[in-house]
Amino acid sequence: MCRVLNNSLFSKDRKKYKKISECAVTFNSLYNKNNIIQDDIFNVLENFVARHEMPFDMLRYPVEDADLCACTFIRKGRMFVMINSALPLSKQIFAAAHELYHIYCYFEGHDSALLQSGSFLASGIIDEEAKEMEDMEANAFAAILLVPKEQLDEQTDVYNLSYKNISVQTVLKIMDIFAVPYKAAVLRLLEEDKIEVKAAKNLLQIEEEEINRQIELTGKAARWQEIPKDFIRFGSLSELMYDVEQLDAVRVERLESDKIRLSEIVKSLRKQ
Repeated sequence: MCRVLNNSLFSKDRKKYKKISECAVTFNSLYNKNNIIQDDIFNVLENFVARHEMPFDMLRYPVEDADLCACTFIRKGRMFVMINSALPLSKQIFAAAHELYHIYCYFEGHDSALLQSGSFLASGIIDEEAKEMEDMEANAFAAILLVPKEQLDEQTDVYNLSYKNISVQTVLKIMDIFAVPYKAAVLRLLEEDKIEVKAAKNLLQIEEEEINRQIELTGKAARWQEIPKDFIRFGSLSELMYDVEQLDAVRVERLESDKIRLSEIVKSLRKQ
């Protein structure tokens, strides 16, 4: 797990980390008004794209490939973000924030590659380490956006949290407040000088089984570890089908055929 620390942007390139931090703080102020985001990240992402007047659809459905967390691509002038809904909710939230950075770079003119080949977020980038610089930047952006310094300081006071001799349960409280995965919570505490490197390394060496056991025992952050059952969303497809039906824009036979096909797809996804 310490590879997560060694290959974080904070450890690799402190100057670039500071720049990404400033970017995340500005973004949060402009598009979220400095609220704690949690699962509202999906709305924040959608609103950000809408402000740039690009057609957009967010797809959230379970994927058999456990390595695929999320991807972003553009087809015929429309942007699509796909989130694997078979992931725990905290990882879906982090994945959406990670993809938001790639989208931000695209609109700022720094990432034309998104138009050509899209982006692909593999599980290792969240669970193990980010190897490419842009993914390091995206992970840093996501963590800072979801756990802003000001709100971290505020919640530390509200809950009277102590980081001296920090335990897993204190990290779980941070996870519960901000809806982020364990490793992201540990890194944010290190980045904001709440804990030292040695403490971060010790926390990152704790086995996932023990972390899950502590979640089960205490109930802390349990809501963000849940996998929403049968959660399937195909962007605006259902609304578009409804509008077409109301306008009598296509033959009834075609519309019924499309409904049946969509139902079959949903059933096949729920069997996974």
